[in-house]
Amino acid sequence: MSGMTAADPGRSHLTRPLLLLLVLAAFSFGAIVKVAWATAYHTTCVGHGFVAGADPNDGSFFSRVEAGCGSTARACSLYTSGILDGGQSVSGTTATCNAWSRDYGSFSECNSTAHVDNPGVFSEHYHVADNYCG
Repeated sequence: MSGMTAADPGRSHLTRPLLLLLVLAAFSFGAIVKVAWATAYHTTCVGHGFVAGADPNDGSFFSRVEAGCGSTARACSLYTSGILDGGQSVSGTTATCNAWSRDYGSFSECNSTAHVDNPGVFSEHYHVADNYCG
């Protein structure tokens, strides 16, 4: 046989334009994740994220997903130094998911994260406090 066939594992099927597209897509995904991680609270159809207390040192803060945009289930939880503190799930058109740090113990706001999820509205991701030191 002369030449390689398309099924030959020794031949690369990644063309330069396809490889460039894959690299750009990877960088774009990283930028999207960083934006969601970088802000304490924002709105993507519903308000959600990390809600700081009145004093950043009092141990009172929230992971919140507000109601709206349908009746999908919403989940919110708090992590400190990567360890789950606690959380909740709610559903319905009027229920707000609101996990309060003090319901689970005494935690530091600056190294905590709020993990939020609202399937069909936005993907699961996390937010940090404005004074994040994690």
